Amino acid sequence: MAGKDRGQVGTVLKVIRDDKYPRVVVEGLNLSKRSIKRTKDNPGGIVSVESPLHYSNVSVIDPVTNAPVKVTWRYLEDGTKVRMTRGRLASGSVIPRPDILKQRRKPRPAEAGPKDTAIGAVREETHTAGDLPTALKKMLDSETVNTNAGAAAALPKFIHRKGGALYQAPGAYRSFASSCY
Repeated sequence: MAGKDRGQVGTVLKVIRDDKYPRVVVEGLNLSKRSIKRTKDNPGGIVSVESPLHYSNVSVIDPVTNAPVKVTWRYLEDGTKVRMTRGRLASGSVIPRPDILKQRRKPRPAEAGPKDTAIGAVREETHTAGDLPTALKKMLDSETVNTNAGAAAALPKFIHRKGGALYQAPGAYRSFASSCY
């Protein structure tokens, strides 16, 4: 860990998965004082509470060398995906995925919804090797192609945008607004 508690070891209690500022709460580290009001059940006073800290200030401890290491994903011979240690003091041992990281923010849907693709449509083979893309095949079938000119005559001419206007390769200048209609 980096910061005022550098070198100390603790257990991750909570993972805060925020896109802009992902944080973790570590047991017994990054303590801050909080004032608590007195109630019937609680005597009140000043209490030490663990504060979240950025995930980059925390590292995993290698189970063999007890040194801070980085973690990478690897595949074993049987095809299972596991976390392994890497770095200067790493032993390369497998780190089991903790229960706190197995929790999902949103549960997976148990049944298919109206926008999900049907299983039969997923398994249908729609492409054969060496086949032209469907859009190109439709374009070639719809236009009459001169046998002397070949398939290149049916393809659209190169159009590129330059300075807010469209230019066609052979020459005609068209403004961007007129090409939209």
